[in-house]
Amino acid sequence: MKGGGKMERPKVYHFKTVDSTNTVCKRLAMEGAPDGTAVIAARQTAGRGRMGRGFESPEGMGLYLSMLWRPVTSPEGLLPLTAMASACAAEAIRRVTGADVRIKWPNDLVLHGKKLVGILTESALNGSGGVDYVVIGIGVNLRQGPADFSPEVAKMATSLAAEGYDVDRAALEAALTDGLRQAFRHLCAPETYVDEYRRLCLTLGRKVRIVQEDETVTALDIDGQYGLTVRRESGEVETLRCGEVSVRGLYGYAE
Repeated sequence: MKGGGKMERPKVYHFKTVDSTNTVCKRLAMEGAPDGTAVIAARQTAGRGRMGRGFESPEGMGLYLSMLWRPVTSPEGLLPLTAMASACAAEAIRRVTGADVRIKWPNDLVLHGKKLVGILTESALNGSGGVDYVVIGIGVNLRQGPADFSPEVAKMATSLAAEGYDVDRAALEAALTDGLRQAFRHLCAPETYVDEYRRLCLTLGRKVRIVQEDETVTALDIDGQYGLTVRRESGEVETLRCGEVSVRGLYGYAE
């Protein structure tokens, strides 16, 4: 059933290895899979992040989960979804593990200043220009040590095990699956998660660098659509939108 209504027996597909859980989920969408269908894998051979970046997904080291939804909305209506999913995923991981997971705007989850979770949203339009389906993918680093990342990634990434947290994989899968479904169900009321997002967003109050412009700005607030309000060096205040720019910390990945 479309529109975020009652789900028609959504299935959870488990795989040892896939090219990408998002890719598999999109294939299922095109075959008519219903709202809430989920794909979970222990390894991805072609994982992707925002702006086409690769996402390292070694076997047995992470949890890779994608979920399908068929909302009745315009493409613009999807803009808050990735941030909403970030807040839900952060809360799920904090609840299951006790880790002090934070959000780096717009949608990376960070632990002790390093990236722990990547989130990617992809969608397809129908013939009338509305949204046919949307897929959200989440990749959580569970057990990697520094040697399991490439040298470049090791500088900015970590895992729950590397930070001293034990993980009940089944409990984390269940919590993340429930969190994503909650985000989808509240898509028509994105303000539901704004306060939680603000509370967990470590970007706020910091000086950060806009990567595309190589300019340092001060992060002031999160608006109702999860845009990042900043003050430029000129004193001008404006709101940055997810998908348009990336920000980095001045002294590292997040800080």
